[in-house]
Amino acid sequence: MTIQLEGLTQKDIEICNLLWNCDSVEAVDAMVAAMPAAYKRRAVVLRELMTAAALDNVDTVNEELAQYLQHIASR
Repeated sequence: MTIQLEGLTQKDIEICNLLWNCDSVEAVDAMVAAMPAAYKRRAVVLRELMTAAALDNVDTVNEELAQYLQHIASR
């Protein structure tokens, strides 16, 4: 899965890469908890943006799949 976030600073991109490379929600939570206070708040916001972007992708795929299945059923 790929997501796209726009308007990020270089530091935001580095934080997102750290979070993206975690292999579980628990690992993401641990990564955020271990960050210095200066980055922690931003990491929480970025985590939420990444989650929202991923959910948008799922919604788009579900809509496209539903349309495709409806097209097949109408034949």
